[in-house]
Amino acid sequence: MQNIMLVLASCILTAVGQIAFKKGMEKFANQTFSLATLPTTLLEMFLSPVIIIGFACFGSGAVVWLFALAKLELSYAVPLSGLTYILVLAAGILLFKEPLTMPKIIGTLCVAAGIGIISIR
Repeated sequence: MQNIMLVLASCILTAVGQIAFKKGMEKFANQTFSLATLPTTLLEMFLSPVIIIGFACFGSGAVVWLFALAKLELSYAVPLSGLTYILVLAAGILLFKEPLTMPKIIGTLCVAAGIGIISIR
């Protein structure tokens, strides 16, 4: 059970990191990226507190994932990490008002079913 909690913690941290990245990048949505503005844009991105939090969460999730991999079979752990997709889908809908489409529903149900099947030991 403790090993599953490592996977769950990694999924949550990774999802929070992705959400922070998306939130931090919203201000760049209407910006045209070019080679000339790339250095300033990158500097602004990497100094953004929200993006820094994203990297901290994403990086922490990766470290926790390493601990999970030390304890679990790879073929068992990786499918469980699909939970991240479900969390990110929910966040996209709830936080960013992204549309919930039939392909997203079907795909997420397939991922959830796969997680359920793979977790049977």
